[in-house]
Amino acid sequence: MGTSTSRVGLYKPLDDGSEYVNVQQDLNANTDKLDLAVGFQACTSGTRPSSPYSGKPIMETDTTYRTYFSNGTAPASASWIEIPNSSATYNNSLKLATGKQINIGASASVANIAILAASTSDDILSTRISGDTQSRYLIEADGTTYWSTGTTAADTTLTRAGAGRLALTGTNASLTIGSATLRPTLSTATTLANSTTQTAIATYTIPAGDAVAGAVYRIRAWGTLGVTGTPTMTFVCKLGGAAGTTMVTFPAVTVRSGATDGYWDLDFYLACATTGGSGTWAPMAKYTHNFLTSATTYTAIGPITAAPVTRDTTTANDMVLCATWSAASASNTITCRGMAGQRIA
Repeated sequence: MGTSTSRVGLYKPLDDGSEYVNVQQDLNANTDKLDLAVGFQACTSGTRPSSPYSGKPIMETDTTYRTYFSNGTAPASASWIEIPNSSATYNNSLKLATGKQINIGASASVANIAILAASTSDDILSTRISGDTQSRYLIEADGTTYWSTGTTAADTTLTRAGAGRLALTGTNASLTIGSATLRPTLSTATTLANSTTQTAIATYTIPAGDAVAGAVYRIRAWGTLGVTGTPTMTFVCKLGGAAGTTMVTFPAVTVRSGATDGYWDLDFYLACATTGGSGTWAPMAKYTHNFLTSATTYTAIGPITAAPVTRDTTTANDMVLCATWSAASASNTITCRGMAGQRIA
């Protein structure tokens, strides 16, 4: 009897003249084996070769052409090592040695994962959960980062606004650190003049459902005042807008005659005691002014507190600072020059 080759198993007849040439065994069978061994053998995931040689390559026609080679170990079923290709979904883990990188687009970066994008708005990283229609987390090439619910468009965005500056945008955008939420609001000058109607001059919106028991919100506002004659000015702090629930009413202050250099600054705090449709809020407010005797003489009023007041926490509520003149005149003006509203706990 002859011998067989170690890899493909081709039959080699004895060369001592003791064997006749067997066409089926020595030629046809060997030719069939060579045909199977050339390139990648086509098979299915259930019909892989049972006795592969070390280095045997195959492609599976039922898994979108996943490709493998055998490392020659036993059992054969555990010897297959997958080779990534562009036709199939790779079904194994890739391991990179320390100091090696995944590089897309020939980036010059030495980072472990390096991407060379064509545009600053190119999407480079996205995460979704099964069933999502939108990315829950998305990073663009310039670092702009988006978050969403997975079913609606992104509602929170973090961008580089300039050197050393980040901008967080979105509906009621805020930054929560521990139990404190920073949600600053931009303010433009708001003036009340020639009217005795109680009017909001500073507003901060508490989003629906944002409050928890113990949460504290604050409006910090400041501005100027001018009068003709000696009208009174009254500040009122409310929740729910100018027509909402009164939280704190300050005593009316009679402004010195003809003052045109009035100044005031005010703090309005609300602590959520309980939540829900009958949620309760504990208010405190105080302010300082120079309305009485001279521009350099300041008077502090408050702090004034009140028992908890009922107001639904499941709907959005406007914290407002209202002002009221006792006499209407175009010369009786009070202006909120600036304000900062935020959740501080």
